[in-house]
Amino acid sequence: MSDVTHISSLLLTAEPSRIASVVAEIETCAAVEVALTDPSGKIIVTLETPSEAEIVGELNRLSLIDGVVSAALVYHQSESGLSPIGQ
Repeated sequence: MSDVTHISSLLLTAEPSRIASVVAEIETCAAVEVALTDPSGKIIVTLETPSEAEIVGELNRLSLIDGVVSAALVYHQSESGLSPIGQ
């Protein structure tokens, strides 16, 4: 097991009328934290994962949530010696 933690942020755009249900679905994953929402449908989330592959997996999962219009990686860095959220 690697001692590297990957920290990233994503920008999601959701249909404004569905933002509450989208946020509720996002919050079901332990590695994802909703940092900010906007009534226009913008949602900023942060991820802490043990690998880049898990970032891609979460990005794909989030983009498939009903009501999400788009999902994009905005920032990524890796740090040694941190424990990912939920682990």
